[in-house]
Order: sequence, then C-alpha cells, then structure tokens
Amino acid sequence: MLIALVLPPLLVHRMAPAEYGAWVLILQCSAYINLLDLGLQTAIGKFVAEYDAADDRINSSRILSTSFVILCVSALFGAAGIILVSWRVPQLFHQMPASLFGEVQTGILVVGLSAVIALPFSAFLATFTGLQRYGFPTVLAMSSKLLSSAALVGLLLMHGKLVQLAWAMGIFNVGIALGQFYGWRKYAKDRVDFAFKLVEREIVVRLVKYGSVLSLWTVATLLISGLDIIIVGHYDYKNTGYYGIASAITNFMLLVIGGLFTPLIPAVSSLQSGRTPAEMGELTIKATRYCALLVCVFVLPLFLGAYPVLTLWVGHNYAMRSALFLQILVLGNAIRQLGSPYSLVVIATGKQHLATISGIAEAIVNVSISIYLVQKVGAVGVAIGTLVGAFVSVGLHLLVSMRYTDATITMSRRLFVSRGILRPMLCMVPSILLLPIWKWYTILPVNPFWLAACSAATLWLAWRLALTESERRSLKDSLLRLTRWRYARA
Repeated sequence: MLIALVLPPLLVHRMAPAEYGAWVLILQCSAYINLLDLGLQTAIGKFVAEYDAADDRINSSRILSTSFVILCVSALFGAAGIILVSWRVPQLFHQMPASLFGEVQTGILVVGLSAVIALPFSAFLATFTGLQRYGFPTVLAMSSKLLSSAALVGLLLMHGKLVQLAWAMGIFNVGIALGQFYGWRKYAKDRVDFAFKLVEREIVVRLVKYGSVLSLWTVATLLISGLDIIIVGHYDYKNTGYYGIASAITNFMLLVIGGLFTPLIPAVSSLQSGRTPAEMGELTIKATRYCALLVCVFVLPLFLGAYPVLTLWVGHNYAMRSALFLQILVLGNAIRQLGSPYSLVVIATGKQHLATISGIAEAIVNVSISIYLVQKVGAVGVAIGTLVGAFVSVGLHLLVSMRYTDATITMSRRLFVSRGILRPMLCMVPSILLLPIWKWYTILPVNPFWLAACSAATLWLAWRLALTESERRSLKDSLLRLTRWRYARA
C-alpha cells in the first residue's frame, strides 16, 4: 500500500504526461493476463480449504496439479493475445505520439510475456489461500514490491526509458513466479503435493464446471474496470495519464478492501457444512456492514478531499485534471463494493451461477455508456459509465440474485439494506451537512474547526451506529489486552 502511494509521484514528475500515459497502458495490457486464470485461483482456494478440512491430501494435490496444467494452456492464449495487441498498438492508440509506438510495443511484449510465464505458477500461491496461511504470500508480495519499486526508482533517477522500465518489471514478474514455486515447496508441499501424474480428467471437468461461471465473472470484470484506461487511451489519449492517477488511488482503496474480505472465500468454504442457510445470511449481513463502514472511511476523504489529496500526492497540474475522475471513480467503486461480501459468500458456497446476471448486466451497461460518453464528453464519460454500472450491479443483486441464492444464503433483503448498508452509512451525515460550505479546489476546503467537528461526529456515529454493543465491548477488550501486553513487554 505504501509503495502504491510513493511510486506514482516519482513517475509523474520524471515522465511527461504522454510518456506516463504510455506506461499506464503497458501495465494495463499486461494485467489482462491475470484474467486468464479462469477463476482457478479462487477454485484452488475453495477446494483446497474443503479437502484440507477433511484431511484429504490426495484430492488437494490433484486440484493443484490439474490447475497448473490448465493454466499452462490458458497462458498460451495469453501469449498470442499479447503479441496481437503489441502489433496493433498504432491502430489501438492512434492519438499517441508516434515517437512512443516502438517503446510501447516492446514494453507490452516484455511485461506481457513475463506475466504469461508467471500465470501457471500462481496456482502454487493459491494453495496458501486454501490452507488459510497468509504469512509467506505477504512476505513475498512485500519483498517483490519493494525490490521492483526500488529498481524502477533507480531507473527513473538515471533517466531510464520505457523499455528499460518494462524489462525491470518483466524480470521481477518471472522472479515472483519462481518465488511462488519455492514457497509452496518449502511451506505447503507437506499438505498439498504436485505431480503431473496427479492430473485427472474428472478434476479437469470439475474445475472447468466451477470455473466456467467464474470465467463469465472474470470477463465481466474486464469489461467493468479493465477496459477503462484502454478506452480512454483510444478515444482521449491526452487524459490517459490523468485518468490513470485517479485509477491508481481507486485501486488502492480496492486493494485494502479486497485484502480484508477475500479471505471470506476459504473461511466460508471450510465452515459451510456446519452452518445453516440462515447463519450464512447473518454472516453476509455482518460482513456487508463492516464493508460499508470501511467504504465510508475511504469515500469521505477521497471524494471530499480529492483536490488536496492529489495536490499533496502528485502536484497541482495532475490534481486539477484528475480530481473529477477520482471523485466519480471512488463513488462508483464504493457502491460496487457494497455487494462484494455477498458475492464472495456466493462464490464460497459454489452458487456463483445463480448470481451471474449482475456482473454481466453491469459489464454491458458500463462499456456501452463509457464508449458512448467518451466520444461526447471525453474521459469523464468513462468514469460515469463505472458509476452507472455500479448501481446496476447492486440493484440486480437485490432484485434478482438474492432470490435465487435464498436456499443457501437465507436473509431478509430489507435487513440486508437497513443493517448492512444504511446503518453504517449514517456516519456520512456530518460530511453531507458540510457540503454547502465546502470549497472543492483549495488545499483547506473548510474551516479547521468545522473539519475537526465533522471528523469527531463521524467517528462517534461510526462507533455508536455501525457497531453493535457486543462488538464495541469486544473491541474494547482487544485494545485493553493489547495495551496490557505492550506494557508487560516493556
């Protein structure tokens, strides 16, 4: 998270806007390779969690081995796609300065093909999710990010070109893949083995059946958020870098929320046999309430303080051009995240085929509106497409998906909305009351006294309304134990 905050300011100050926009496009094109996992990382986490809970090492090993082979095949299609995109760069991004075409083509090839090589090895890291052991993945992610970012910073300080930055990223992608294999062999092999002889046709069918619906979700995710920068780059290239900065902050928000709630999948998978549908519903409402509270924590400063935050982060020029993009994207992604815990529980219970309409409809609406509006009002139209699509997603979850999944996740939709969403969002009331006197494009948007009063009222409402009495008591006890532990240690 810290690296995600530190690196972009260095990039925008060391690169011209057109060059930074090209770098954003290189990273975005290579990121599409990760979508070719066909839901297998999620499937590995789910099935390994189930088999490990039953102490069934053989089937866990079959899941890993078969997934690796399927991902190898998927990677071949990814390689073909990367080569095609690299070849068509001048046509895809015709507004890009012609002097950048060659570097962007090479950059997409280098970073994209390294991601292709790394794709099958992600299966080994997914086993840690199924085993609910997050120590090694955390260490690997932190060390690789630190080292790769240090390499990029060094190249920037030495006035490195796009191609050199791309080679640095490519080398680290391959290094991370090898690290994933080493980590599995050292820390997880005793519980989940790997061998080509364990690949079974029956497991292939099971994984494909489970992953086929998740693949639709993956394609929908690509259309919802993965094409935004590409659409901006094609129709409004001059704003690509500015839109990329707004997306970087939004992705930071999603990174935190995803990191906290993604473990619901293996946790629910290992617990679902002992829980009733009503208990699964209660769990979903509680997780949604926590998610809504966390969303408020991010939305309030990022929406109201878009210009000050961006100015302090990347400077006045980018802040003026990126603030509106950031505000709309933060709102859109925040609304979508309100349905995230429900989606994760649906996936964990294996009922994702009953909730596909939401993602597909959001994808169609998002892309259609984005392409239409970007030609009318520029890059801001793409952000508006994200916002409208988010309302469609949550609305269809409530109106359609929750009816179909009621047998597995039994809950009142009225309680889901009132307790899970509206109750924690009441902490936004003080900020809403400040809107009439809020100055949007100044470093200090409102008098410090009112800002402090608003912050205090927001925290009080979050404490009193978003948390139950038992949760407040539990949190107090945890803080008290932590304080005593630190005192005893000192």
